[in-house]
Amino acid sequence: QLLNMMGYDVLFQDVDVVWMKNPLSVFHDKSSKLYDFDILFQDDGARNVRFAPYSGNTGFYYVRHNKRTQYLFTQLLYNGDMIKETNSHQQALTALLAEHSSLTGLKVKTLDGEDFPSGFHYHRKKELMKNIVEGKHQPYLFHMCWTKNKDNKILFMKQMGMWYMKEECTGTAALNKLDKDHTPVSSCCSAEPMVSCHYRDKPSIIPCKDSPPIDAGRPSFWK
Repeated sequence: QLLNMMGYDVLFQDVDVVWMKNPLSVFHDKSSKLYDFDILFQDDGARNVRFAPYSGNTGFYYVRHNKRTQYLFTQLLYNGDMIKETNSHQQALTALLAEHSSLTGLKVKTLDGEDFPSGFHYHRKKELMKNIVEGKHQPYLFHMCWTKNKDNKILFMKQMGMWYMKEECTGTAALNKLDKDHTPVSSCCSAEPMVSCHYRDKPSIIPCKDSPPIDAGRPSFWK
């Protein structure tokens, strides 16, 4: 809200988002149909009343600075109690989107799922995931949401080649030791993805046919 009030466009994303291409290029392209929208969201995939009507995922969204978005985020700030009550930034912002679309003419866009895929696509769009891992389609990014817990999130990212933190740096104890030893955090980053297999029934960039399924009875992602 503060950055928006200062006159800046804002890109917000969760830490479980990995870029394949620079998404700013499409948001800044004045010839693109997307340029006319005030705020653009990744498609959450959920089609329930809670996130209607846009089904936007607040783990990745882009906001253009203007009077309409200033008003939106000022009201979101004032609705902090709603965020606390629902325990969801996404639900609170979703509720305001529909209101401001009518009230101020706010232009909201839900981005195409094939170019901005998420955990919904990871778990439910096998053909798209096949095209991505085989290099037939390159999205702008991937957001590993829709996971039961952080442990599974990391395992999914590892077998998709989206994890770049070295094992010796993983976990609270490891990070505390790095801090104690005054080890630069940059030493934890790998130039290449840390790829490993965990579940045969989930998408992976390498065949994981010998791994167990996370869901009993499900076939391997790789034939």
